[in-house]
Amino acid sequence: MDCADVLINLPLIQFDTAYTYLVPDNLAEKISFGKRVLVPLGSRNVEGYVVKIHNYPPEIGELKRVVKVLDVYPVFNEELLDLAQWIAERYVCPVSLALNAMIPQNLRKKRSQCVTSLISRQEGEKLLAQQEYSADFKFFELLWENGQLSLKKAITCLDKERLQVLKDKGLVCISGVYAGYRPSKAGYAYAVGDFNEENLKVLQARAPKQAEAMQLILKAKEIDRSSFDRLFSGTSINALLRKGYLKIVRQKIALDGISHVLSREQEQALTAITSALNSKSQDEFLLYGVTGSGKTEVYVRAAEKAIENGEKILVLVPEIALTRHLIEIFSARIENVAVLHSNMLPGERYDEWKRIKDGEVNLVLGTRSAVFAPLPDIGLIIIDEEQENTYKQEESPRYHAREVARKRAEYHSAVIVLGSATPSLETYYDANRGKATILTLKSRVGGARLPAVMVEDMKDAFKKGHRGILSPFLKGKIQDNLDRKEQTILFINRRGYSPMTLCRECGIISACPNCSVGLTYHRDVNKNVCHYCNYQAELPTVCSKCGSSAIQLIGIGTQKVEEEVRHLFPYARIARLDHDSSRKRGAQKDILNGMKQKNIDVLVGTQMVAKGLDFPGVSLVGIVDADSMLNLPDFRAAERTFQLIVQAAGRAGRGDLHGEVVIQTYDPDNPVIQMASQQDYDGFYAEEIKLRLILNYPPFTCILRIVTAADLDQNAFELSNTISQYVNDIIDAKEEEIVIMGPAPCPIHKLRNRFRYQLMVKCSNILLLQSIGRYVIEKFNYKDIKIDVDVNPAMTW
Repeated sequence: MDCADVLINLPLIQFDTAYTYLVPDNLAEKISFGKRVLVPLGSRNVEGYVVKIHNYPPEIGELKRVVKVLDVYPVFNEELLDLAQWIAERYVCPVSLALNAMIPQNLRKKRSQCVTSLISRQEGEKLLAQQEYSADFKFFELLWENGQLSLKKAITCLDKERLQVLKDKGLVCISGVYAGYRPSKAGYAYAVGDFNEENLKVLQARAPKQAEAMQLILKAKEIDRSSFDRLFSGTSINALLRKGYLKIVRQKIALDGISHVLSREQEQALTAITSALNSKSQDEFLLYGVTGSGKTEVYVRAAEKAIENGEKILVLVPEIALTRHLIEIFSARIENVAVLHSNMLPGERYDEWKRIKDGEVNLVLGTRSAVFAPLPDIGLIIIDEEQENTYKQEESPRYHAREVARKRAEYHSAVIVLGSATPSLETYYDANRGKATILTLKSRVGGARLPAVMVEDMKDAFKKGHRGILSPFLKGKIQDNLDRKEQTILFINRRGYSPMTLCRECGIISACPNCSVGLTYHRDVNKNVCHYCNYQAELPTVCSKCGSSAIQLIGIGTQKVEEEVRHLFPYARIARLDHDSSRKRGAQKDILNGMKQKNIDVLVGTQMVAKGLDFPGVSLVGIVDADSMLNLPDFRAAERTFQLIVQAAGRAGRGDLHGEVVIQTYDPDNPVIQMASQQDYDGFYAEEIKLRLILNYPPFTCILRIVTAADLDQNAFELSNTISQYVNDIIDAKEEEIVIMGPAPCPIHKLRNRFRYQLMVKCSNILLLQSIGRYVIEKFNYKDIKIDVDVNPAMTW
């Protein structure tokens, strides 16, 4: 008899060690590595992952049995298990949480409730001989014979009350299985199967509707599933599928075969990447190119070379909007491309995941979680806009996709290409120390010039009596653009209408009762909204504290900018691209298509408009409020501000039109604003890296952030203080240089009705930080206080 080592699927580090269970004979053919199972743990049954199948060693003694196999097919392979264990160690989280992050949403929902016996036939025959269970014998005979029964079938054999009694006594288990998913219709079509003229004659005589359906398919060769399903009944279509007359196929995208002439710099970069691909060695490249320098064409050419070598490609992007932009480019040149991102319907995402798992895909393109795609034989990994903090997961497991991609590249001996016009300081620092080869693209393709950047001092406009959001200078530039029928992008990194509702009488600000943040007014829903917990309230007409009616909306967001632009330019075609406008399915795609087809004159947006998008008709970019980004309580605030300004500016003048950029600021002499306006990354890097060294921040050290959260402020503080004392004890016992900052209230002190305190532990030895984090989670395990550990957090507020 076989045994199975099972990793319990509970979010506790204590369960990172697998438990061994006996595999009953009736499950021997169903169980395998990578499947989920139901197993007994203490007095209850829990789910777990099978991580090993082996022979039963008698010296172990008596073992508990696997109750049920929950998956039809394995949900992970050996590589992904190794990866999950590495993530658990590096980011201090349970292995099961890392595995859960790899599984598509559709495979996390159970279907088909079934009843399974928890006792073997041998045990059952003795027990059922007792008078109490004599009436249940036939039911258990059915269970042993079939392995399990559907709940519907079981209720026809026993009433619900008796079934519940058997469950309470631990004799049966009622549980769902992860199977029976309805495939998505998106991307699929009906085509002619095994069908001839004789079959058509028979259908015309016996089933005229089916005959009509086949005649349409014969004429069209292939018809989109959704369209065909609207024309004919499911009964007719299913009958044709059963007979094999009709088949479901993946829709093919016609390749255009167009490839652009490479510049000398692009050729040099591609030659270096191609050489690494041919040598089958693990190499890392930083493709450091100005905006519009043709990094995407290098990606595509490198991907084509990897496919020639029989290898697969993984492409990561920071925003969903970029998946839509790049999928068109890659799909036009490469066959069998799959896309993965969180805005897909669960069925669509599952279909793509299954295609990848079944080896039908050459290239996977997606956002952060696509790094877990079950792609075999990876030869090339591309991370576009590698500097973006969206590659860092905010909830456990708090992995960074760039680091996970490096681990996968190591496993496959693959080439990894990091692309950016403004690399993260850590990446550029490592590359300069020889950890990656820097490939530089200094010029825009096609002879295009970098945009002319103008810094507009908003103090001057204020002194002249101007009180609007857009300065007279920027308004004039927009009008000139409209007159020339050219497009404009206005960037402000704050959504909503106004971020603050203020009483001018007493100074109180409308705040979220659940979070220590002000409410943002959203004009589209006419409510104040919390961007953290989604609490909503009516816009007050009088102050809740003093009763004054002197209520004023302070500050600007995308909705307010859009309103002003519509007022100033009533005949312009205006759109807004932010989280709110993208919620409706298909809305984001429509906006991007509108820009591409030049049906939009002015696009107002958050950072979604600043990254990687290529609209040749855009000749003007206005950065409405450059100052707001600089004042965040984060050591990376200057870096992010510089990156966003340069990236936003890079949307202008990417085609034949010369580009212009206007940066509105009240602090025009700020070095970050000045260097961003000159697009001087090397100058910014030289200054910022000195500051990081002096203050001992990454890349010169590692950071462990420990956050305690509780319903009572005092409880969160006391535990944070206790943890701080423990870390101080470690400092006394170690020779390592460790710096502790805190405990202190988190910048957002109250979040979703929990008070939060944080400790920041800095040390160059990441292994020591990981061991501290693991010890803290295991030792300080309280039901009413939550502890979050984040290794090298992207944000510290």
